[in-house]
Amino acid sequence: MTNKIKRIDWIDALKGLGMFFVIWGHCLPTNKYRIRKYIYSFHMPLFFFVSGLTCHKDLDLDFKSFVKKKIKSLLVPYFIISFIGIFIFAVLYKYGIVEEFDLLDSLFGIFYSNNNVFSAPIGQLWFVNTLFLTHILFYILNKISKNDKDLFFLCVLCAIIGYVNSISSYQIYGPWHIEVVFTAIIFYYLGYIFTKNITLFEKFMKNKVKSIILGFILLIVAVFFQYENRAISMYVAQYGSIILFYISSLSSIFGLIIFVNLFMKKSYIFKTIGKYSIFFLSYHFSLILIIQNYFEYFTKKNLSMFLLAILVTLILFPLSILSYNKIPIFHGKIKLFERRQ
Repeated sequence: MTNKIKRIDWIDALKGLGMFFVIWGHCLPTNKYRIRKYIYSFHMPLFFFVSGLTCHKDLDLDFKSFVKKKIKSLLVPYFIISFIGIFIFAVLYKYGIVEEFDLLDSLFGIFYSNNNVFSAPIGQLWFVNTLFLTHILFYILNKISKNDKDLFFLCVLCAIIGYVNSISSYQIYGPWHIEVVFTAIIFYYLGYIFTKNITLFEKFMKNKVKSIILGFILLIVAVFFQYENRAISMYVAQYGSIILFYISSLSSIFGLIIFVNLFMKKSYIFKTIGKYSIFFLSYHFSLILIIQNYFEYFTKKNLSMFLLAILVTLILFPLSILSYNKIPIFHGKIKLFERRQ
């Protein structure tokens, strides 16, 4: 066993593939599109799982250093990009691309970060603050646990709390989607455990035939159980049958991990999308709205909206690379701030 991920390439590629699914899902307006229903069954769990894959080194930090690191890597970009988002949506509103925009509501939305209560300008950034809270909760649970069994028990307990809230008549929509953290933690934990046993996975992946067969079985299982469940949205803490939710989402996650390792781990495109995932997450939805506003073709059929997802990705791809060094503020980075740290 090892506490280090040896092949970071496949993690970046996995994040990149996951981000493409996010973009594709947002191109599809409703759950009448079955592919949207499927994408929503696993895309957010996948990102919490990926975060757990890479958390080991940070867990050795003291609490103060850990929190400071997460503030710098998550909250600082979140607030910078969110305030940029106010300007973007004010412009979109002026030109009639979005029907509603309220400055005060957007400001409240930035700080509360739960669109079920206040409308944040870049609503998809809810994930960033929720991930921040998930990092903190997992750090605390890990520190108070004597072993992995204790940690597993505490994470399952959190997952139960999350599920009970999701079916409650008095469902909580807390700041930074804190209600989602209790469900996200189980995916984060499984990513953490996956890393600790990475050598077992690497050994299994040496047999490509078995890997391909298992990958297909997992994805078939994922589609079947997702079809049997209701539409899923971690964003509003809707999971339907919790058993079906976990089976379908985890089957998709592990199936995608296998195929990424087999065929995509060296992909420059997906590795780059994974590396600059915060940029793609932040700006893809605005670009979708602009294109759909001027080109009705991209609003009608499954194929056209899949092509739209590809188009949006291709437009953002060079912009993400150029802006990272030339205009880092669009990635939530300020060079002067970076130096002072």
